[in-house]
Amino acid sequence: MRRKSTNEKRLHGTLQPSREKKRLQFETANGVAIKAPAYVKANKLAHSEWKDVVPHLLAEGILKPTDISILASYCLLYSRWRQAALDVDTIGQTIVVTSSTRTGKTEKPAPNPSCRLEVIYQSAMMKAATKLGLNPLDRPRVEVSKEADENGRDPFDDFLSQNDDPELDYIFKPSN
Repeated sequence: MRRKSTNEKRLHGTLQPSREKKRLQFETANGVAIKAPAYVKANKLAHSEWKDVVPHLLAEGILKPTDISILASYCLLYSRWRQAALDVDTIGQTIVVTSSTRTGKTEKPAPNPSCRLEVIYQSAMMKAATKLGLNPLDRPRVEVSKEADENGRDPFDDFLSQNDDPELDYIFKPSN
């Protein structure tokens, strides 16, 4: 038996919007969908981090559709950092390297390459997190742009009108 289409379910009164696959999972205030890119969905750990972070960023009003690439980068770096940390936890911080010489085999300890990768990924991940305001110390630095204030004035126009240098008027003041 074939599955009913959305229109058929709506017609019969059996439609449950929460089960619809094509529904938008995260929406901003202006109704633009914030969906994870395919390369983030392909990585299970990165996609779970995406699902954890997006609702908080939307609630703060920080996430915009133009920030998707930064958030995707953060999620992928998070996934790689966790994989490197898992490798360090299972193998250890040092590994034994065996090399063959003329006199025979020698074994010597060497640092696990995943230790270095873990530090690199964590550093890059924290830089991306800073740009999104995920760190409590960086959150106040991330400014949420407001279209207009209560009086209907645009904050950017107020900034432009603050210019006191008459030589720069041709740059900052729009010609009427």
